[in-house]
Amino acid sequence: MKKIIAAALALGLMSAVNVYAGSASMQINAPASVEAGDVFDVEFDLTENTGFTSLDMIIEYDPSVVRAKGAGAVAADTLTYTDGNNMTQMFITENLLNTMTNIKPEANDANYAGKSNGSLSAAEIGMIKVSAFVSAADENMMLKKIYDKGTLCTVCFEAIASGNADIHVQNAKFATVEPIESWYADASANVSVGGAAVVQTETAAEATTARQSSGSGSGSSSERTTKAQETVTEAATNAVTEAVTEATTSAPPAPVNAGFTDLGNHAWAVSYINDLAAKGVINGYSDGTFKPGSNVKRCDFVVMLSRALGLENNGTDNFTDVPAGAYYANAVAAAKAAGIVNGNGDGTFSPESFITRQDMMIMAKGAAEYKGVVINSNLAMLDNFADGSSVSAYAKESVSAMINAGIVNGTGNKIEPKGNTTRAQAAVIISKILDYIK
Repeated sequence: MKKIIAAALALGLMSAVNVYAGSASMQINAPASVEAGDVFDVEFDLTENTGFTSLDMIIEYDPSVVRAKGAGAVAADTLTYTDGNNMTQMFITENLLNTMTNIKPEANDANYAGKSNGSLSAAEIGMIKVSAFVSAADENMMLKKIYDKGTLCTVCFEAIASGNADIHVQNAKFATVEPIESWYADASANVSVGGAAVVQTETAAEATTARQSSGSGSGSSSERTTKAQETVTEAATNAVTEAVTEATTSAPPAPVNAGFTDLGNHAWAVSYINDLAAKGVINGYSDGTFKPGSNVKRCDFVVMLSRALGLENNGTDNFTDVPAGAYYANAVAAAKAAGIVNGNGDGTFSPESFITRQDMMIMAKGAAEYKGVVINSNLAMLDNFADGSSVSAYAKESVSAMINAGIVNGTGNKIEPKGNTTRAQAAVIISKILDYIK
């Protein structure tokens, strides 16, 4: 233990050590273009890595064009390590990203190039400082090294005004403690923002009527509005606006006008959205909008899917990171009991993370199977898409089944398995699943 403490302390001394032995290469993956008001994820990837125990970097951008919102969706290849309790830990946690995005650095903090004044947040300054180190020992009681390549972290951004946004990292410092070595890497990406400037960020909460089970959970369920009317708060994020709309081949349901005012750019999803709204499966916002391009959190997709299926919570068993009092707790527990969701393998569910398209398809297939409808998979279907090989191994069967059944048709020649699911896409898939299992 003394060695571990000494190793951690040594991290603070490395700024004075000019030893360069390892190497690393970084790449920033961001959309080439977005519109003002869009929210989008940017991945900071490690493409070359000789092994490191710590990282210090500052993500910089022009805050008048784009602005960081906090942690984005967790990529499947996000770098992790195993701690002393044999638990998997993210190297750069979502909590760290959210904290460092919203922190208000003291005036003239050297880390922020003299731009801080004690009142502006790091997001408003345009400089997000990220420092992390491995807090687990190897067999020699020294800090473990991470040798993997993959995603260091994902940051969610909002497009503020038209212009070109250069998002970059300069001199990201990688280091080890025994021997004491450090080396650097740079990366940048440019995002073109079009459209009018955003005057005010939408923070309205979606009013929902949660399906609650009566009694112990084994009786019939009823729709009721809680004292303050149960709300699902979108965590100050809207979603990435789809570059290409979800293609559909099956006939859409009969149109029902729910009166949403912002579906003009999502004509392909209007009838599905209105159909689910009429059934009480989905709701809009107090200002009359639906926000079809906004990302969907895992917990919220389960709430919608559980409501669509009429699931009841037949037990109290839930995932370890689902608070008992959360608005989505009953829905997640019900979906778990039904075998529709299985979690992450370590007892967690990551309810607040955005749901990827491939995970959405897994749950959709599980919903059909819960209703006794078998959807056959055909892995060869993945070959029809340019990014079919990027579908995670655990999701291939479900994704190919959704394609094979014509429930999912992709976006152009891509399936975008690891892209975030939008509210419009979620509505289309849930509506199609309900139609498929009739």
